[in-house]
Parts: sequence; C-alpha cells; structure tokens
Amino acid sequence: MQIIIKSTHFKASEHLEKFTRKKIERLENLNDRIVRAHVTLSLESESDPENKSCEILLSIPGEDPYLKKSAATFEEAVAMATEAMEKVLRRKKER
Repeated sequence: MQIIIKSTHFKASEHLEKFTRKKIERLENLNDRIVRAHVTLSLESESDPENKSCEILLSIPGEDPYLKKSAATFEEAVAMATEAMEKVLRRKKER
C-alpha cells in the first residue's frame, strides 16, 4: 500500500509523519486490497480550538472511502480518523 501524506498551511514534523504512517498501515490488516492511502493534514480557522484536521481517502478497487476528523492536536485527529476508517472497513468486510 502506498501512503501519501500531504500537509496544508503548515510543515508536518517527522514524528507526526511516522505516527500517521503507523496508524494508516494498520488499516491494511482489515483490507488487503487497499492500493493507496491519501492523508491530508490541515489547519482550519484559528477561532476554533479544534482546528487541526485529518482527511483520509483510500483507493480500493470498486470503492474509495473518505472521511474527515478534527481535533485539538494532529495526533488526536489522526487517531480519530483511523479508528473511524477501521469501523468503515469492518462494516464493508461483514457484507
């Protein structure tokens, strides 16, 4: 699985990229047909305290699940997004 991490409005640290890769790689255990994972980390408006967001778009033959989660920290946003994507993949696997 190819993992593409893009950060907008800031420069992602090496620690954040490693953390994100580790979380995204766990998704492959649920669906071995994942070709690519596009992860976008971005800063939203300054007025909102939960202004750090993580978007995940998976490329799977026949479907492309997408979701977005926001939190106070990027690590929290990535963790929430990967947990939500795990639920999506489990539901699709049961069908």
